[in-house]
Amino acid sequence: MTLTSPPRTVLDLALLLDSYELEAVVAEAHFRRLAHERELRFQLNRNPGKRGAARLRRVLDLPGGPQRTRSPAERSMLKLLRKAGITGFKANAKIHGYEVDFLWRDLNFVVEVDGYEGHSGRIAFERDRLKQARLQARGVAVMRVTGRQIRRDPDGVLARLREALSTARMASVGARFISE
Repeated sequence: MTLTSPPRTVLDLALLLDSYELEAVVAEAHFRRLAHERELRFQLNRNPGKRGAARLRRVLDLPGGPQRTRSPAERSMLKLLRKAGITGFKANAKIHGYEVDFLWRDLNFVVEVDGYEGHSGRIAFERDRLKQARLQARGVAVMRVTGRQIRRDPDGVLARLREALSTARMASVGARFISE
């Protein structure tokens, strides 16, 4: 029996998984401290012609790096952002003591993805509204989308997101102009 290291296992999986699944594996391996980018790049350098190596290289080179999500709805949103070429965000990032689903830190802008299963009870409902109110009180714009909206109306989600990002950019530029 032969055992392989986690970084080598990720490289082997690159042949079997699509780019979105591979991104999830790479981000999770990093989060669990099983395979860091340096170790994965070392595997790529040792095995440059291995099938799947090009896919792994593309995942490692994604704008903002591979992003870890915590739900199927978040994964769908990340896939939508990647396909649309929207960058500048960090998934599951912290701001003002809260973890948010997608954060554009330089724009003070957040997207929260609400799946019915995780946000349907009274406690979750109240917690989410308090989180949003506290973030907005500190000047963070919050856009909420549901997993169902992402699945059924991805173009509508993207249109609203692009408009909200444009508004956040204008507010950011205006705030910088005023402070100068």
